[in-house]
Amino acid sequence: MRVTTGMISGGYMRNINNNLTQLQKYEYQLSSQKRLTKLSDDPIGIVRSMQARVKLANLERYQDSVESAQSWLTQTETSLNELNEVLKKVYESSVQASTDTLSEEDRKSISEEIAEMRDHLVTVGNSKFGDKYIFAGYNTSVQPFTVDSATGKLLYNGVDMSDSANAQLGVESGEVIEYSLGLNLRMDVSITGIQLLGVGEDNLYNLMNDYYNALESGASASDLAEYTEKFSAAQSRTLSNLAEIGGKTNRLKLLENRYSVDEVNFTEIKSKVEDIDVAEVTVQWKTAMAVYEYALKIGSSILQNSLVDYMR
Repeated sequence: MRVTTGMISGGYMRNINNNLTQLQKYEYQLSSQKRLTKLSDDPIGIVRSMQARVKLANLERYQDSVESAQSWLTQTETSLNELNEVLKKVYESSVQASTDTLSEEDRKSISEEIAEMRDHLVTVGNSKFGDKYIFAGYNTSVQPFTVDSATGKLLYNGVDMSDSANAQLGVESGEVIEYSLGLNLRMDVSITGIQLLGVGEDNLYNLMNDYYNALESGASASDLAEYTEKFSAAQSRTLSNLAEIGGKTNRLKLLENRYSVDEVNFTEIKSKVEDIDVAEVTVQWKTAMAVYEYALKIGSSILQNSLVDYMR
């Protein structure tokens, strides 16, 4: 078969274009820091990369939820600690008042302190996280605790807390705040006002109000002593709520640590598929550049023949 000049020129141009394409590929990789320039570069790697991207997107959403849940629980724990401090002071005052050694002035001082602590319960019950009331159940935009000016009784979302018939208010109705923390994983981070202050005979506000009235009316030390046990029970309930919050907080920390490890792992998988080794690609680019430049020099020799050369 006769090899013509056209065949030589065509073959040369195909090869030079292949060299140029390879050089362009390395230049793109160096400028973008990405290994893949098109789907055909690594179809299997593309699939792994997309899977890693989906995992990372889900992790980001779950990490945001964990962070929000932690913030909510932190505010709840702060309020419960505040309530516990109130109960400690009330309990100590009740122990002090249950003796016959107190003067009228002492009893008056204790009753005034009890009134202050009683009123402060409403403030604790109306604690907020951002613009949301944390003990309000679903009704987070409206202040949950108010005092009926006519009866002096505490109302929770408009319902009388002294009525034991409301013992399941906000519990059976599913009025809880939940966060989605993972696939099929949800956590209830809420404590309702019923769990916080109790209802019926256990309602702390009414209990403190009754205790205040007993002090003001000159009740005997033995009558006042009965309240000590009730305040102790209220404090135990508060400590139980704190323990529950602590357990959930610890679980969130475990999830946070696990998600941090998962993020590193999936980021590494994605990076192995998508990102380049700069040193390696630089060497490849320099090699391709040298080949391209040498091919141009060879081409200048191959294609420089004139019509006189073919007439010899």
